[in-house]
Amino acid sequence: MPQASREMLESRSREAGFVALASSPDCFLAAAPGTQALPIAEHGFVIGHLFAAGSRHEVTALTPQGAATIVSSGGERLIEAFWGDYIAIWRTADGFALLRGPFGNLPCLHATLDTGLIAGSDIAALRHAGLHPLSIDYDAVARQLIAGDLRTRETCLAGIAELRGGGRMTLANGRAQIDSLWSPWTFTTSTRRIDDEEEACEGLRRHTNACIAARTSRLEKPLLMLSGGLDSSILAASLGIFGRRFACLTFATADRIGDERDEARAVAAHLGQEIVERKLEPAGVDIARLAATGLPRPSARSFEQHVHGIARDLAAELGCDGVLDGGGGDNVFCSLQSAAPAADCLLAAGGSGHFWQVCDDMGELASASRWTVAWRALRRACAASRAPLWPLDLRFLTQDAKAHAMQAARHPWLMRNPVRLPGRGAHIALLAAAQGYIEDGPHGTKTASLSPLLSQPLIEHCLSIPSWLWLARGCNRAAARMAYADRLPAQIAWRRDKGAPDSFLIALLDHNRALIREYLAGGLLQGAGVIEPALVLEALDDPRPARGTDYRRLMRLFDTESWARGVAAAAVSGRASA
Repeated sequence: MPQASREMLESRSREAGFVALASSPDCFLAAAPGTQALPIAEHGFVIGHLFAAGSRHEVTALTPQGAATIVSSGGERLIEAFWGDYIAIWRTADGFALLRGPFGNLPCLHATLDTGLIAGSDIAALRHAGLHPLSIDYDAVARQLIAGDLRTRETCLAGIAELRGGGRMTLANGRAQIDSLWSPWTFTTSTRRIDDEEEACEGLRRHTNACIAARTSRLEKPLLMLSGGLDSSILAASLGIFGRRFACLTFATADRIGDERDEARAVAAHLGQEIVERKLEPAGVDIARLAATGLPRPSARSFEQHVHGIARDLAAELGCDGVLDGGGGDNVFCSLQSAAPAADCLLAAGGSGHFWQVCDDMGELASASRWTVAWRALRRACAASRAPLWPLDLRFLTQDAKAHAMQAARHPWLMRNPVRLPGRGAHIALLAAAQGYIEDGPHGTKTASLSPLLSQPLIEHCLSIPSWLWLARGCNRAAARMAYADRLPAQIAWRRDKGAPDSFLIALLDHNRALIREYLAGGLLQGAGVIEPALVLEALDDPRPARGTDYRRLMRLFDTESWARGVAAAAVSGRASA
């Protein structure tokens, strides 16, 4: 690195209030004040929050032997023995290595400049390091709209990529090479499979409690967003096991399907906790200001930002120092409604004895006969080597944008099915979606939010549970239900219905129809040839009640347009905002 470039970095980092951690002719490293940085002996640092496997306490120092093992193993030991929200960087024999923790919410964006490679946790950090004005990659935007919640190394900003969780970047001789040290498929093999139901459930409860305790260890009194569904209720039960002080918040929409106050009240009363209720109303929601333009993708959602904003304000009012949600619980606890688990019974050793019970449970869950499930399971079993499928959404896109469909879902976890088990593959597809939920990092009004169920040790344990143990009594997520059945009201532990905020989304669209129409009819997405305005206007101008899920798609398009306008404005003004 030229001396002038390093001096420039040092100066800009000081101006931004960063604290220098290391400075040498070939590297400069800085972090925000208060950021934990654990030395890897003299080799480098682990930046962020780190936990030892099996421990509920944050790691405050690495032993010399532990540091040496991390370096000699190329980072593999760090993945195996630790977990958390961290980025590790250390010097190698001929360069440097960066490693991001699996399912960690500390992002790692990177770009290549004339002066070398720069990396940072957000766009603002890259700008401080000398990144040129931002430019939107509209082909990447089209791919993101097609793939939805799926995340790859690609971002929607030209020249900026992202190191995903479990990924390692090695820098040597002026070249960067990226590989993966963690894959969910590692934990789905027959040698790791936990066939004993009691052992699987006991381990699930132990790992869940440990991960929640670790992830919330820095909080004195969190605010829990308690929907009354299974996942947030398990989070509440786990906090109750340790006698933690916490407050509860639940939301209600105008219609019954989004009003779960009775269920949330039942959980709060069962655990002896007070609960605050809030009604979701579209009036007063400025959806044009909710997109987080500091993100490298249009992943912020108007609805999500709104409810987290309410939670943030209530947390301040109640003296809470963080917000918790059950985000990703469906994915971790294998919430499937397909014949894939029954197909696993036909293919895996020891699974055949579960086949008809799984067909009965899935049939009850999906309102289908056992024979229908069995036939579909047989068809899935015959295509066992097929890679997990990812749904592609082509609605309202131009033909040019649709041409990117083949590349949109090229995620390394979804390229093949090495264990040839469709149920396992379907579970991993769920986790690929959850990866985006947690690894996008805290942003906008979610800066104080945590999703503790998306933790590496818990995910690894759940992957070791065969897919047929996730079904029982006509319910999915059965292993999680059994693990916490004695800590929750029976009507919650074995609840089959699930609330949804759809009526609020519809009301939000109706209330802002003119603004959404203005944004999408002649905005940046239309100008870049991403969306087909005639189709968008036809849907927006339809006076009939909302049908299907087009209202969700229209809101996503609006959020994407809002993000693009924010990025464009930031590029003009020379700054990036969150």
